[in-house]
Amino acid sequence: MTTPVPPAAGDAPPGPASPVDPLSRPLAVGGLQLGRRLFMAPMAGITTPAFRRSVRRWGAGLVFTEMISAYGVHYGNRRTLGYFVHGEDEHPLGFQLFGADADVLADAAGRAVAAGADLVDLNMACPVRKVVKTGAGAALLADPHRAAAITAAVVAAVGDAAPGRGVPVTVKIRSGLREGDGLGLGVAPRLVAAGAAAVCIHPRSAAQLYRGRADHSVTFALAAGSPVPVIASGDVDGREAALRLLDGGAAAVMLARGAVGAPWLFAQVLGADEPAAAEKREEVRRFATEVLETLGTRAVGHLRQFWPRFRRRGALDRALALQLMQARDEAGVRSLLGL
Repeated sequence: MTTPVPPAAGDAPPGPASPVDPLSRPLAVGGLQLGRRLFMAPMAGITTPAFRRSVRRWGAGLVFTEMISAYGVHYGNRRTLGYFVHGEDEHPLGFQLFGADADVLADAAGRAVAAGADLVDLNMACPVRKVVKTGAGAALLADPHRAAAITAAVVAAVGDAAPGRGVPVTVKIRSGLREGDGLGLGVAPRLVAAGAAAVCIHPRSAAQLYRGRADHSVTFALAAGSPVPVIASGDVDGREAALRLLDGGAAAVMLARGAVGAPWLFAQVLGADEPAAAEKREEVRRFATEVLETLGTRAVGHLRQFWPRFRRRGALDRALALQLMQARDEAGVRSLLGL
């Protein structure tokens, strides 16, 4: 039987992986000490508190909020500030912010630290048009001066908000706007010079969105010349892929879409066997319960994106997944899952 992995702290924890396993070696990102080199990527609409707790149960060493609008934080938007809500069992926890204005991002970062962020990540990778057209996300790859100025402003604001805590500022980037333009490799050294404690790279271009394959030769080139940890994201679908990235020079790896509907992928990457169907079903029940308890009237709609994924990963049979998709209210979901 597979047992969920205890949360990682500063020391290399027990679990399915050996203490000398590369993924279980401690890693310092700025002043933050991490016990594993296996992280959960921030994902809009996915990485809620319930999802974060789920992947922590299976071994994620660092988790992130959804992508949070710095403007929403700056202007006190109530729904945006709701993304700051978290539990003590989610730490270490990174808050990811996006925006295009250095002063606004600096203010939002200070507020994130005050709310309990262990790390602040700046999104310079999002390829979605409504983000890019504002000058945020991947658009910043084409404006290295602004990208560096934002990073420097946020580093200063985080230091002022948490003196002595050593809260690091990291940046997530893409390989570029278009395939082969080299913008990611060009901007990364400027981000580090501005104070970034680590760089996370998803080596697809913004134009690719999520199509094709991540080109991790870009990751390895970045890692070879970087004085700070480089975190690899993109197509990490199992233990072999994760170890290959570490062997190539990445300091840590992130799981993203592959773990949606399969939080136990974290344990498998750490060396565990695939859990039995009954264990998967129990995780689904626990996850659904937490979503229903925390998202209120939005919970049933939010869960619909997960049922097909859980079915494909063997946690639900086809009939039950279809019934859950058709459930109209919380009572229906609870009845179908026996909650």
